Amino acid sequence: MLNLRHLLALLILVSVVVLTTVIYRHLQQQGPEEVLNMLPDDIDLALEDLHYTQNEDGQQSWTLDADQAEYQRDSSLAELEAVKLLFYGTGQFGDINLRADQGQLAQDTRQIDLWGNVVLNTERGEQLFTERLHYDDPLRQLRTADSFRFFSPQLELTGTGLQVDIDQGRMLVKENVWMLLHPAGREKK
Repeated sequence: MLNLRHLLALLILVSVVVLTTVIYRHLQQQGPEEVLNMLPDDIDLALEDLHYTQNEDGQQSWTLDADQAEYQRDSSLAELEAVKLLFYGTGQFGDINLRADQGQLAQDTRQIDLWGNVVLNTERGEQLFTERLHYDDPLRQLRTADSFRFFSPQLELTGTGLQVDIDQGRMLVKENVWMLLHPAGREKK
C-alpha cells in the first residue's frame, strides 16, 4: 500500500515537471511581440501595487497607491483598483487620507477621479463619506456633485455638491445643507 502511494506521488510529480517544461518552452519560442499581442488592445501597461508620488518644488505633495492599475498611454489614463491617496501638509486639515474602491488618474492633467465607498480622513479627526470625488491638482480642490456626509468633533454636516479648497481649508456646500453643531466638541467614544 505504501509503495503504491509513493508511485502515485512520483507520477504526479513527474507530470507537473513535464507540463511546466512544455509551457516554459512554448512561451520561450514566442517572441516579445507575440506575448504583447495577447494583452488587451486598450491596455499598454498593467501593474500591481502601484505607488505614485507627486512632488512640488522638491516636496512631496501627494502619494497615490493602488492594488492594481491599467495604464493607457494614448490617453494618459490609469484605471485604478483599491485606491489610497495621501495629501501632505494641507494647511488647516493637516495630512488627508482618502480611500476608494476605484479611481482614475489622468497623469497629464493631474486630475484624479475616485468612486465607490469614498472615505476621507484628516489629521484633525474629520471624516467625509461620499460615492464620487474629483481631485484637481493644479487648483488643489476636491469636488463632488453627489450627496455627502461630513463629521468633525464640532459638527455633523450633510449636503449635495461639495467643493473643498485644501490649502485654504474652505468648504462650499452647494445644496440640501443640514448641519448640527457641537460647540463643546463631541465626546469621544
